Amino acid sequence: MYTDLLDKGYASLRRGDPDAALIRFRHAAESEPERPQAYFGIAMVYLEQDSSDETVNALETALSVDPFYIPARAYLGIEYLKRYDVVRAEEELARALKDEPTNLLAHLKYAEFYYRMGFYNRSVEILERSLKGPHGSNEHVVAMARQLLVQARQKSKNIVLRELPDPRRWLRLFARFMPRKGDETTGTGQVEMR
Repeated sequence: MYTDLLDKGYASLRRGDPDAALIRFRHAAESEPERPQAYFGIAMVYLEQDSSDETVNALETALSVDPFYIPARAYLGIEYLKRYDVVRAEEELARALKDEPTNLLAHLKYAEFYYRMGFYNRSVEILERSLKGPHGSNEHVVAMARQLLVQARQKSKNIVLRELPDPRRWLRLFARFMPRKGDETTGTGQVEMR
C-alpha cells in the first residue's frame, strides 16, 4: 500500500497534478510515518510549486525520521543555497557525501551547488568522476547528471580563468602604491618619497 501510494503520487506529479500527488504522499505518510520517502515526496510537490518554506519543513521531517536518507539531505542543501545560506548548504551536501560516498544523487546535488555558485569547472570534475565510478543509480538520476554535465561544460568553456590567481602576484602589482620603509608621510597624509 505504501509503495503504491508513492508510485501514484509521483505519477500525479509527472502528469502535472500536484494536488493529487500531495494527497497521495500525505496518505502514505499517515500510513507509515516511520519511513522518510513520503515526506520526501511531499517536499517534491512543494518544490514543484516553488514553496521554499514548506519544502524545507518536509525535508527536515524526512531527515528527522531517517537522518541517513540521502535524497532529502542533498535537496535540503540546495534549498539552503537558494536561501543564500552557503555554509549550511555545503555542510548538508558534505554530510550526504560522507554518509554515502557512491550516491550519484549526492554528487549531482554537490555539482549543482558549485554550478549555482559559478564554479563550473569544479562542477564538471565532480560529475565526470561520479559518472565514471560505480553508483547504481536509476536512469533518471543518470540523465539529470549528464544534462548538468553538458551545461557545466558549456559554461566552463566561456571562462578564461581556469585556476584561482596567486595572491603573491597581486601584491607585486600593488607594491608600487604601498609605502615602504624610509618613506615619510606629510601632515596631509601624503607619502613623500626620498
